[in-house]
Parts: sequence; C-alpha cells; structure tokens
Amino acid sequence: MEKRSIREVQASMKARRIIKQVLLALIIYAVAIVYFSPILYMFLTGFKTEAQAVSPSIFFKPTLVTYQKVLGDPTMHQYLRNSLFQVFFGTLISLCLGIPAAYGLVFGKFKKRDSAGKMYFWFITTIVLPPVAVLIPLFIWYQKFRLINTPYGVLAAYIGFHIPIVVWMVHSFFSDLPREIFEAAEIDGCSKFQRLTRIAIPLARTGIISAALLVAVFIWDEFFLGFNLTGNPTATLPVYMSRFREQQGQFVAQLSASSTISVLPAVILGWMTQKALVKGLVAGAVKG
Repeated sequence: MEKRSIREVQASMKARRIIKQVLLALIIYAVAIVYFSPILYMFLTGFKTEAQAVSPSIFFKPTLVTYQKVLGDPTMHQYLRNSLFQVFFGTLISLCLGIPAAYGLVFGKFKKRDSAGKMYFWFITTIVLPPVAVLIPLFIWYQKFRLINTPYGVLAAYIGFHIPIVVWMVHSFFSDLPREIFEAAEIDGCSKFQRLTRIAIPLARTGIISAALLVAVFIWDEFFLGFNLTGNPTATLPVYMSRFREQQGQFVAQLSASSTISVLPAVILGWMTQKALVKGLVAGAVKG
C-alpha cells in the first residue's frame, strides 16, 4: 500500500475543507434566493404597468408610472402618517413603561420572594397571547368608551401588547448587571430614579435598542388590530394595502409598489442597526 507524505495528507484535508465550504455557501445562497425571490418579484412588479403585471415575464421595460400613482395618492400619505404616529408613540411609551417595570422586577424589593418571578412569568406568557383571543372583549370595551376609529385606541392596544416584549428583553440585561454598582450608588446618595437613568439604562443600552427596534418593526407591520379597531381616517399602512385591492380591484402592480414602499423603512432601519440588534438578541438569549 502506497504511503502518502504529510504534505499530501494536508493538501487533501485542505481540499476537502474547501469543497465543504463551497457546498455550504452554495446551499446558503440557494436558500437565501428562495426566501428572497417573493420580495424581488414584488419589487420588480412595481416597475411594471398593470398590463405587464397580469402576464408576468422576466424581461420587460421598466416604468415609474406605477410608483408615481402610488406616491401621488393623498390617501396613502394619510395612512403613512398614521403608521408613523403609531410606531413613534407606541415604541416610546412602551419603552417608558417597560424599562422601569423590568428594573423593578430585577432590583425591586417584594414582600414575598417569588412575587417578582410570578410577575415576570406573567409578562412572558402575555407575549404569546394572540390578539384574536382578546379582540371581542377589547372591541366591546372600545365601543363603550368610544375608542373605535380613534388613533389613541389602537395606540393603547399596541402599547399593551408590546410592553411585555420590552420587559422580557430588558429584564435579561438588568439581571446581568452587578448589584455592587447599585449598592455603591445607593451609599453615595443616588435615588432609585438616578440609579435607573444614570446606571442601569446606559449599561443596558444594547438591550434597550434591540427592544425598541423589535417593537417598532412589530407595530409597523401589525395588521389585525389595525384592521379591526380603526377606520379609514385612522388606519395604518398595512390596512391601506388590504383595502387597496378591495376598493380598486386587483391591481397587482400598484399593490406591489405600495408593498415595496411599506417594506423599505423596516429594511433600511434593520440594515442600519443590524449589529446592535443581533448583539442585543444574542446577548439577551445568553444572559436570560
């Protein structure tokens, strides 16, 4: 049997390693293309006319007429303003309420030892609560207090559903902070509010940023509550796209253009902050 030299063995192992890496890269790219193809199709269809969109083809003459129609629609401007209002105030209020709640669960003093754990478990279970499970009582309560078709009614629902997400993410970061820092700050005369704003929040800013991004994207994409609790003057962009097909017919090109416009802010925001988001999610998973 012929013996191989050390260099030949190393070269063979290196070749196998390269082949495995190339195959793995090809598989990853193939899966990415499969998942990305609907978004690419939607993006390209927005540059077609309605006649071209009816009979899809790979080669076509792109046009900006469809985007001009969508962007020139004052109704869409109104829905876009409603979405921005809900995202901004929904994220801001969820953070203002969720961060102190997470801080209190971690560093607060309770009469019973397991009180903090039970409250935290309640927040976690609320995250998996489907909106359809509370839609009927929520709708009846909103009708009674005349909150249907108002921006503040759906805003309150968004805040209620997304505060647990903030508590869940920020709680894991607060739990990892050394208590000695807070004890030293307390000895130096820092109040509870100062310990929260000057110590806890700066040290856990990665988790707070990640929580803010998740809440903003969830509110931006939310459809079910917006569809059932709002009317035309107060509805958000996802609701606009659903009614777009019902009112004007199945205009595939215009629907694709409006969908692309609604997706772009979330994609750009995620791309700009992907490092902080990934770092926050991974660190939160390890710390939790």
